[in-house]
Amino acid sequence: MEMGEANLPKQSVVNISQVFTIDRSQLNEKIGTLSPSRVHQIIDGLHLLLDPYEFSEW
Repeated sequence: MEMGEANLPKQSVVNISQVFTIDRSQLNEKIGTLSPSRVHQIIDGLHLLLDPYEFSEW
């Protein structure tokens, strides 16, 4: 993602191959919001990782 997208202060990357969970208490402040199209790209990547054969049908 380019600097400024989702109000991020610098260029950033979403690494879908390293998904992990954190406790909600670890979230301090909201720094931005992803656009619906960017969220869709991330979800598409997750689908591809989790079930690559079914991705083309989604």
